[in-house]
Amino acid sequence: MQRRTRCSALILLAALLAAAVLLAGRAPIQAQTGQPLRVATKPLAPFVFTSGDTPTGYSVDVWAEVADRLGLDYEWAVYETVGEILDAVQTGAADVAIAGISMTRDREAVVDFTHPYFDAGLQIMVPTGSSFAFREVLRHFLSPGMLSFVIIGVVAAAIMAHFIYFTERRHNPGFQHGYTRGIWEAVWWLLTIVANGEYPDKPTGSPARRLMTMAFWLVGLLLVAQFTATVTSALTVQQLTSDISGPEDLPGKRVATVAGSTAATYLDDIGVAFTPVAAIEEAYALLAAGAVDAVVYDAPVLRYHRVSAGRGTVEVIDAVFKPEKYGIALPPGGELRESINEVLLEMYQDGTLSEIEARWFNE
Repeated sequence: MQRRTRCSALILLAALLAAAVLLAGRAPIQAQTGQPLRVATKPLAPFVFTSGDTPTGYSVDVWAEVADRLGLDYEWAVYETVGEILDAVQTGAADVAIAGISMTRDREAVVDFTHPYFDAGLQIMVPTGSSFAFREVLRHFLSPGMLSFVIIGVVAAAIMAHFIYFTERRHNPGFQHGYTRGIWEAVWWLLTIVANGEYPDKPTGSPARRLMTMAFWLVGLLLVAQFTATVTSALTVQQLTSDISGPEDLPGKRVATVAGSTAATYLDDIGVAFTPVAAIEEAYALLAAGAVDAVVYDAPVLRYHRVSAGRGTVEVIDAVFKPEKYGIALPPGGELRESINEVLLEMYQDGTLSEIEARWFNE
């Protein structure tokens, strides 16, 4: 009887110890420090928005659910780049980092990652064909060089129209009388000279009229050539953009991506030159202005821009290449990793991750 009592007591003690270890594993950092966790993040729509007092977004909702299930108190620390939030975790300035952090071998060497909570990859964004062609033509036509040339042409045309008016109104009885009618008639004669290279009142042996005909024809030729070159340039750029169907088409194109990102590493590896930007919003602006032909970046980020701010002006090439996974970064050897992994698996199995994803990514 005594032995049975001892065995029961030992079993109860072992159960209590196991429960204590499990509870300790749920919030080890706070148990040791008594301070809320410092969670590093960075702006990256739709994963993190930092415009309000408190961050919002897909990754923010994922972490809020994880922290709630583990009973963790935390505070946000907003940085500008992924490199900064990883450095914060590595140096101890932050206890956790979450945004849209791609799990790579190089990053795993300096921080620990939890199980992935989002499947991503790289995609290519290009302008939509119809709107881009019009913007490109308009941009070239309104350029300072083109505007200067047009102004010079209009001034020259006005001078020549008055020359025709003063020449013909006295010597040509069929020419329109009155200044307004006479100038309109002179403009019509001017257009005839530009189009046909001949003086309307033919045949003419007047040296002045012949010189005027040659001058007007030359000015018209230059204006038409300049306009043709502008339209051709815009349509050529449009054609170059529209034939991008995958990463194999990127060499020779003007590409933009975020410096230091996995997309930048990928472009370097395949030998594609690119314009580095500090934030993806800068790449969007370059694409809208026609300064680049394509943007290469994380697929979910580009897709969100396509259905939000970029709706109707950009399109994303369907093929996803270089698959990636997003994870939560922790200090090397951090005790929170296993607890967070357990919760992420729970959220995957009970559909919570799918619900959060639908909240932010459904069109």
